[in-house]
Amino acid sequence: MKTVLGTCKAIALLMLAAGPVSAASFDCAKATRPQEKLICASPEVSRLDSSMASSYKALLQRLSPEAQNDVRRSQREWLAFWPTSCRRGDEPLDPKSKDAQDCAQARYKDRISLLEAPNSVAGDIALYPVSTYAIRRSGAQVEWIKYAQSVTHFPAVDLGQVAHDKKNLAVRIDRWLRKDMASSGQAVDAVSDGESGRRFIASLSMLLSTETAGYFYGHGAAHPVSGSSTQHFYLPKARPMLAADIFQGKQWQDGLTVLVEKELKEQLADFYYVKSRGELKDLVVDPARWQLSRKELTLTFSPYEVAPYAAGAPSVSLSWSTLMPWLTAQVSNDISR
Repeated sequence: MKTVLGTCKAIALLMLAAGPVSAASFDCAKATRPQEKLICASPEVSRLDSSMASSYKALLQRLSPEAQNDVRRSQREWLAFWPTSCRRGDEPLDPKSKDAQDCAQARYKDRISLLEAPNSVAGDIALYPVSTYAIRRSGAQVEWIKYAQSVTHFPAVDLGQVAHDKKNLAVRIDRWLRKDMASSGQAVDAVSDGESGRRFIASLSMLLSTETAGYFYGHGAAHPVSGSSTQHFYLPKARPMLAADIFQGKQWQDGLTVLVEKELKEQLADFYYVKSRGELKDLVVDPARWQLSRKELTLTFSPYEVAPYAAGAPSVSLSWSTLMPWLTAQVSNDISR
């Protein structure tokens, strides 16, 4: 027993003396580029690099050839994007810089979350991530800003794997998912940064719901402008959701506005600056501000819509029981299950 323990201790000491074992997706002995050296210099980035390689391989294996090409393209863009985005000004990427390593960790975690996103919707309709990454020299005359960045990502349907009996539904969902995303988050004239991402969120069983969140920063501006919106697909009729799919009649518009106004005034006090109830109503009745769960309806407002920027993105949640008189029969049945 002593011999075995002694042998184990000797092996452990040898491993410690040799330094941390690299888990990168490539041979660190052959690392030449700064980003490769950074990966090998950081055990955490090295681990994330290996994890991403596994996730990337697993994703490709389940996709059709056309979807694989989309993912390969975005992976090439990302591999060119992250090292430049983690540089400090015009200086080359420093493999030993903690800031650069922390930046790389964040970039890797973001990419892995996309590669491992939910892989199906509406039963067995296969999904895959579509993303674009661009980084270029900033055209703004701002000393401390050297690059303009743009990132866009959203889920899409792998139409190459759809069963014949679901083809029509799959095509409509794919069009809905792609809508407005092609130009979202793109930097304008290389003088701004932009990012826009769309993801599925929890919703009622008769809906598919997504949230699109992003920001825009004009180089030299005081701060970035961020915002989010929701999109809903009504499965029973295979089309984008209408407010009439949730609420019946017209009384709900005034009733919902009164409830939201009361909550916002209590929450924001003197920061509430909507001039009239009619102005608020125009915001409240727009489903782009709605999140629908089994328990409640939540309305979220972007900065500046109902309060100053400092107030952030105010939100109001109302239980379905409060809204019951105005709900359609299908929604009432759904939330009561």
